[in-house]
Amino acid sequence: MRFLPFCFLAALGCLPVAPATAAAHWRAPQSAETAPAASEDFERIRAAGFDALYNLDYRSARAAFEQLVKLDPKHPAGYLDVANGMWAEKLYRTRRLQATTYAGETFFADTKESFDRDFDRRYRAAIAVAIQVADARLKENPRDAVALYHKGAAHGLLGAYEATITRAFLAALSQSNKSVALHREALKSDPGYIDANLSIGLYNYVIGSLPLPVKVVAALGGVRGSKKRGLALVAKVADEGRTARDAARLLLITLYKREKRYAEALPYLEAFTRQYRANYVARLELADTLMRLGRVAEGIAIFEQLAKDSSASAYQDAIHYQLAEALFSVGRAEDALPHLRAVMTLPGANPDLATLAQLRLGEGHDLAGRRAEAVAAYRAVLQKPNAFDSHARAQARLKKPYISPAAAAAAEEAAAEEDGESHP
Repeated sequence: MRFLPFCFLAALGCLPVAPATAAAHWRAPQSAETAPAASEDFERIRAAGFDALYNLDYRSARAAFEQLVKLDPKHPAGYLDVANGMWAEKLYRTRRLQATTYAGETFFADTKESFDRDFDRRYRAAIAVAIQVADARLKENPRDAVALYHKGAAHGLLGAYEATITRAFLAALSQSNKSVALHREALKSDPGYIDANLSIGLYNYVIGSLPLPVKVVAALGGVRGSKKRGLALVAKVADEGRTARDAARLLLITLYKREKRYAEALPYLEAFTRQYRANYVARLELADTLMRLGRVAEGIAIFEQLAKDSSASAYQDAIHYQLAEALFSVGRAEDALPHLRAVMTLPGANPDLATLAQLRLGEGHDLAGRRAEAVAAYRAVLQKPNAFDSHARAQARLKKPYISPAAAAAAEEAAAEEDGESHP
């Protein structure tokens, strides 16, 4: 089910978040009375935390979310927000914050990545605390919509982690099923809890995206979904949601882009970047979307501005890589090479991106007819740890020089025509 992790990544994959915090030492309260609605202070602090989070002010976001736990230790939101921050910062550090960086089959390729056992332990502990706090409230009131929602969101975050970090896709599916079931219960308890539609909408979209034969088998097991209904539910949260509104907008952007409905994604992206002006990751997505709409000059201009932006210095490896990819896409491979070299030489650059840049550098040399330089680049890739499908691609390029997708398509079409002429 290779479509599933993409959707999880889409859900929260563009969210910049607070740095990881050691949540494992927190303990849920021993009992929980039916809690009143969150106080005005709680909502104000949480809103400030999310505002900082979307503006890449990690320290302020972390402080706000930790303050929520102290302010109301019987409310699961603070614990959940901290866990969300831990996971999303992990995506940021591994440069998986953007779904477009590792699009398509590359995401699913076998790779010998190091597994961060310490982070895994701390993250799972943080999720467990959020679930424990929600369970304490549900013990007192099984119809507590707030507890049902946050418990469902905790399972959803764990599913997203399984999909994007451990890439345990069956475990991700199991967690997502729990999330959807709990959010449906939350809506039964409180039909006005709009945020709960987000996971249900995503679930509908995923099931609706299944190939027809698989969809038929799934329907026999009682699993049904609709892409149209899924998009409509996500849009409902994007327009009417409470705390999940911005997450829904980002998910909607990614789903629209997946559907190649770039013109519909653009207004959401423009609004988001206006609201959160410090969010350079969202501006990368804006540039990519403009490129896909054929507004090449505007897209390249944003990429180039970001490459010079000192406030985005921590993300320059991803910025240069995305700019290089954009230049490749419009036939300017030679102009892309300096940006690929920048990725490879930047201090502290993400190793996966550096390897992919080396591979792309070889492809650029191939396009320019510099076969010796291309071969050297591919061999260098094979000396590095395998990053996604980099080794397989490098080995293929050593056997046969890289040609552009347009040239490859033209060659296939010519071969098909020739085969048709030889077999009247």
